[in-house]
Amino acid sequence: MGRNHQPTVAPGKLARPGELTLLERDFPITQLSLLAEADRRATDPVYAAHRWWARRPPALLRGLILAAALSAETTSEQFWASFGNARPVLEGLRVLDPFAGGGSTLVEAARLGAEVSGCDVDPLAVEIIRHELNPASADDVCRAGLDLLAHLRTQVGNLYPPGPKNSVPLHYFWLHEVTCPRCGHAGPLYRNLILARDPGKVGAVVRDDAITVFCPEDFSLHRLDKADRQEFRHNGRRWKLNKGTFVAGRYTCPSCMTRSSHHELQTGTAPRRLIAIEDASPGARRMLRAPTHADGAAVRSAAVRMTTGDETIVSPTLELTLDRHDQRPLSFGITTAAQLFTDRQLLVLGTAMQWVRQTQLDPAVRRAMTLAVSNALATNNKLCSYATDYGRLSALFSVRGYPLPALPVELNPLHPDGGRGTLRQCIERVARSASDTVRRYVWDPIVQAPAATGFCFTPGADGAHVVCSPADSPPNADNHADLCLFDPPYFDYIAYSELSEFYRAWLPMSTLAGNPLLPRGADPVEQFGLDLAAALRANLRQLRPGRPIAFTYHSANPDAWRAIAVALDDAKLAVTALWPIRSDGHMGHHSHPGNCEWDLVVCCRPITETTPATFTATIEGWQALTTPLDIGDADRASMALAIAITAPRFATLSPSPSLEEHPCDTR
Repeated sequence: MGRNHQPTVAPGKLARPGELTLLERDFPITQLSLLAEADRRATDPVYAAHRWWARRPPALLRGLILAAALSAETTSEQFWASFGNARPVLEGLRVLDPFAGGGSTLVEAARLGAEVSGCDVDPLAVEIIRHELNPASADDVCRAGLDLLAHLRTQVGNLYPPGPKNSVPLHYFWLHEVTCPRCGHAGPLYRNLILARDPGKVGAVVRDDAITVFCPEDFSLHRLDKADRQEFRHNGRRWKLNKGTFVAGRYTCPSCMTRSSHHELQTGTAPRRLIAIEDASPGARRMLRAPTHADGAAVRSAAVRMTTGDETIVSPTLELTLDRHDQRPLSFGITTAAQLFTDRQLLVLGTAMQWVRQTQLDPAVRRAMTLAVSNALATNNKLCSYATDYGRLSALFSVRGYPLPALPVELNPLHPDGGRGTLRQCIERVARSASDTVRRYVWDPIVQAPAATGFCFTPGADGAHVVCSPADSPPNADNHADLCLFDPPYFDYIAYSELSEFYRAWLPMSTLAGNPLLPRGADPVEQFGLDLAAALRANLRQLRPGRPIAFTYHSANPDAWRAIAVALDDAKLAVTALWPIRSDGHMGHHSHPGNCEWDLVVCCRPITETTPATFTATIEGWQALTTPLDIGDADRASMALAIAITAPRFATLSPSPSLEEHPCDTR
């Protein structure tokens, strides 16, 4: 099995139906939390094939699946032997995920040898999962990628003309030209005058000039030789580098001094001016220059081609959902998916999508190429910005949804060797996702710390069955699954359906297969709980008798946990285990006091299979177990709410003569 870590202890035994599992007796929350953190330093290429949101750490899911499958008599040594074993230790078991999302649960279960099935209302999620479970070969993807790039250079390569001395353009810098809603004055919107800077940071682009700035009066470029410069002279004026017309989310009209928001300005559909181009030629340092006549002609040519209704390209015709959790990008004036892209981007991406659809390709290769082009959408749209000090594109959509940058930056997606998010890079990323060798961490019981190892996984899961359907309509026949594990949408939701709409607009199947699980109606708590209960009941029918169902959840909002209580009661489920696990400790400077970094793992069984018991776990007990990991205020609130709804619903599997103490007891 290649470089796999091979434990000397035999793996644990699988729990029989009606038998208590390790998850309901003991769960290594500290070790798995530390492994989840360590795995951040070991990118698993299968999960990098396409953007998805809020993936649970693969180490957490691998451990959760194992703990739910293994007998309660499994020792710690046997558990970690199973965790670090490359052999299919769960061969013969069937794992179901009705909220499959990005597919992490199904991928980890398949890697453990289980047969997997799942569903999701989002067709993008289903395509991602099908690729993850049955990827095309890397060689086939690379060959198709070379053919696609050659086709694009022939068809649309002229949209990115070379600069002086045949320099190769990489980034195009634009300004919005907005109109004051009060006085009608039109002017550029900008935060400051700096386009690029070389502060000498590690990993940053090395430049000949310390700072490159633009003049907001005539849009000329100026190269400054000192990184600490605060101003420059031009046209008889002093221009302060850090002074702009857009401050604290408001544009100040230079004529009447009225302050206006993006919503009032409708900035998303305002005219734009190309002010600079960054060339990145092989063997030469990056250089910013003024646009040439050829650059302007290429932009105008793309606009003309789009107005003629080019039928040789795929174009996103989807109108954005009006009833949204996040009113962006509608509040910017953008109402269709096509308005999120420039004419040039629409032509290139549309030509690429058309080639993928019409070329004779193996279905797995076609899916891989579709995902590669789809992933390139995040770095080729109007919402991209620029990391001034590092010289890299900032794909803001993939991080924060639909923010509108003051200085939009357009990438040359056909650049041969540079730039974040080029089509070449996206194709290579998808090709790498077929690798059967993954660097991951396992728990070393000798040093009591994570240890890196090279796992060699079988890349395919031929028996996988993943469909696009709601969670209350799972894909299998009754009594098919041995385990049902999932991560449902949270009550304090991020509307993933609104985010995936950005990508789905380009897919042949762009609409959801049903309503996502979201708070709705006059009583959102009750309705969320009842909708989740319907999904629980439907998936309980897929479970063989005597098997557990488990999910992860967190929220510092009492309503969120009340909704879980409604779901448990309506589905007639008892809680047989509750464990905290640190899954989002990577937020760092992006976190704020309201963020939860710990999930709660909730394990349930039908009340008819259980006997009521006393729940004795406490936050203090969990904190003692998880030292040195800290539990913040938001997580303490989430845990307290979880304990409050668990205590009256807590039970143990009945009968359980082999157990002398209650599960989850942290005393």
